[in-house]
Amino acid sequence: MMDKLKYLAVSMIWNAFRLLPIQKNKIVVSNFYGRPFGDNPKAIVNELLSRNLELDIVWLADSRYPNLNLPEGVRAAPYGGLSRIRELMTAKVWVDDCRKGAHVKRKGQFYLQTWHGFAIKRCEGDAVDVLPPEYPAFAARDSAQTDLVLTGSRYMTDYTRKYFWYSCDIAEVGTPRNDVLFHPTEALRKQVYGFLHIPAHKKIAIYAPTFRVDGSLEPYALDCQGVLRACEERFGGEFVLLVRLHPNIQDKAEQLNLSGDNVIQATNYPDLQELLALADVTITDYSSLIVDFALTRRPGFLFATDLAAYRQDRDLAVPLEKLPFQMNESNQALTACIRDFDDGAYQNRLEEFFTEYGFAEQGHAAKKCVDWILEHLK
Repeated sequence: MMDKLKYLAVSMIWNAFRLLPIQKNKIVVSNFYGRPFGDNPKAIVNELLSRNLELDIVWLADSRYPNLNLPEGVRAAPYGGLSRIRELMTAKVWVDDCRKGAHVKRKGQFYLQTWHGFAIKRCEGDAVDVLPPEYPAFAARDSAQTDLVLTGSRYMTDYTRKYFWYSCDIAEVGTPRNDVLFHPTEALRKQVYGFLHIPAHKKIAIYAPTFRVDGSLEPYALDCQGVLRACEERFGGEFVLLVRLHPNIQDKAEQLNLSGDNVIQATNYPDLQELLALADVTITDYSSLIVDFALTRRPGFLFATDLAAYRQDRDLAVPLEKLPFQMNESNQALTACIRDFDDGAYQNRLEEFFTEYGFAEQGHAAKKCVDWILEHLK
């Protein structure tokens, strides 16, 4: 009973803010429920700023993240409380990469949903058996408010239609955060190497596993030095290994016992895609980041020691044998896989994968999103 009364009270507050006028140049943006400047919303905002327009761009920020890294031309507003409701209800356009949770959306407002990756793992309606029981109704309300959803492939368009409760338009135009993978700049290289204190002559390997539901660090038993030796033997040059944990467990980064002079903790670097754009080699387990990285056509590898347990917990939407990367369930297998890497065969597998899943990524997704936003601001 109390939950229903609370819901009704909150809904009344949302409806009260409908009395305020909509500001026709206002865009409210959110990233992963209030996280700092990043992911698809970051790429879209940067493109908006490049157009030199008179816009009020609002970034909804959770108070847990004091360092937002917002560029000039973007103002922060609290993610929670009345401030968030007021900003959303007076904006012309909403941009988000997760469920928004708005109780209402006004006529004349537009909602662009970017989401945040290729579904290797089961998610949304495909994982309803492991989701909180109240989530489907929450997600369906959000879907009903949405005007446009982005995908980067025919597979994700079909998967989204089937499992995400959408009936709106879906634009198969690519993923804005991946645009940087197609044209990294020398300025970006200097920025990343400077931030992480990487010697200029070093090559980069990244280890970026996803999280486990129980928050355990036990599965991340990577032989860092063995991987580095294998990379240097196969690809030449000197490597550093950047270790980056998933945002859900980023506060445990210092607890992870992966050390060495050539191993760098990169969990605090604000933009994973910028790291992937510069990486020579990337290793993950079940994360969709490996599919993003594949767009660079550089060597990618899978490493996981808990495959059977993970299948019981979440399982995969795409069979491992369909991916163009070999799954290695031990350090010995991983280092051997790196040493034996056949680039010609790998490029063929990538091409087959991109074709079978209908990839639409071309490096211009943010521009297409901004064109859509500006059209609706009119």
